[in-house]
Amino acid sequence: MFGLLWTFVAFQTVVGQSASDRDEKLLNVFNIVKFPNDGCNATSGSYGVCYTSSECSSLGGTSSGSCASGFGVCCLFSGGCGASTSLNNTYFKSMVSDSSPCTFTVCKTNNDICQLRLGFDTFVIAQPSTDYPGDDEPNARTQCQDAMFTADSDGPPAPTICGTNTAHHMIVEARDTCNQLTFSWTSSTTTIPEWNIHVMQISCTAEWKAQDGCLQYYTGLTGYIKSYNYEGGYHLANQQYSNCIRAGRGYCSISYAQVTTTSFQLSAITPTASPTPGGVLADSCTTDYIILAGAASSTEENTNYDRFCGSLLVQSPSPLTATGTLYTNKLPFIVGVNFDGSELDEDSPAGTEWSKGFYIYYSQTACT
Repeated sequence: MFGLLWTFVAFQTVVGQSASDRDEKLLNVFNIVKFPNDGCNATSGSYGVCYTSSECSSLGGTSSGSCASGFGVCCLFSGGCGASTSLNNTYFKSMVSDSSPCTFTVCKTNNDICQLRLGFDTFVIAQPSTDYPGDDEPNARTQCQDAMFTADSDGPPAPTICGTNTAHHMIVEARDTCNQLTFSWTSSTTTIPEWNIHVMQISCTAEWKAQDGCLQYYTGLTGYIKSYNYEGGYHLANQQYSNCIRAGRGYCSISYAQVTTTSFQLSAITPTASPTPGGVLADSCTTDYIILAGAASSTEENTNYDRFCGSLLVQSPSPLTATGTLYTNKLPFIVGVNFDGSELDEDSPAGTEWSKGFYIYYSQTACT
């Protein structure tokens, strides 16, 4: 799409010119300024689309700064519960008066749209359950019960999430029949739901389009990856998805390491309330774990593992009580997530499970 702006230039006559010269100079000249409706940074700090001022107004947007060398305005679009959009870079925002369920519908801007990137500028709703309902009821710990967010996808189902997910993101496949984004919560929740989600539509031919099946997509040579609700202190139940990292040109391998000594805590049943931290590998990880295909320490390149859990992201079979850096050259670069539907009760004879989640750092290594 393009913005069109007509500009008018009037030439003045000069004394002493011939009639024919004056006639030529008196002609009004109209110029057409044509510019693409690309994304733009608004003065408010949000992200908008470059339109002419009149186009922005007719589309129901709000002008916030200029673009296209001053010929256009950065136009912001937003909507709330019950609204719909077919415009790129629209924000789905909450209001204090919202009631559950709250649904926002996103339709493709054109037939060339394949994905939606949901950027959680603000995402604070009720935390997952941290209590056990009782011995005679199903184990519901770390499940989203008081509030939840769901997103339609034309590909693999996106997991249900809740808690604190500000600055996280989610990619879903665009549907021909439109995607629905839904927040729902119970009347008993004490947390007032608050969200501001930037919805970017991604072309099927865009260079930054994620590969199919990626729920999160990272494009930097280095970066950080967190499990949903890491800031809330509990990972979420029933999570099966892929964090994909775009391989840089000329980069052949990647390394992973936990950010702090306590930033990796997944499953691995512990028999005591204050267990000694330790890592678990391979088939011993059966409930909650991440998948790093063919990962190994640099000193044990012939000993590769795929599954990692426990309270340390360990680099080798021995010792399991020392964290380190893992390396792999398996392409594509993916951090797979597999969290089951429940956590063990602390009163269970088998013990409890680590359930904080993960916060890890990755760094790509150039080919040699």
